[in-house]
Amino acid sequence: MSEELPPLLPPARQGSKPPFDRERFVFKTLAVVICTQLLIYSLAAGVCGQRALAGRPVGQVCPGTLEKLQMGFDSTLNLLLALLGGAALTRVGRPPAS
Repeated sequence: MSEELPPLLPPARQGSKPPFDRERFVFKTLAVVICTQLLIYSLAAGVCGQRALAGRPVGQVCPGTLEKLQMGFDSTLNLLLALLGGAALTRVGRPPAS
């Protein structure tokens, strides 16, 4: 007379994947993009700084490159702020879940 334990989840839900979270995916992707841009910017700044400390001519390459990288980084941060603002606006407009 052994009793079996009931399953932890109902039979329809066993083995099913959790629903796809779009916001989490977008924010994780943006985090990877921002970290990659920051790494590239740091690497370029380090190379240009090393060239300047070594006494080699920096020329027009380093200032132009750093400026373009900074503009790209700024545009990515602006995109992140816009997405966060849009997500906040959609949450404010939603009725509370009951």
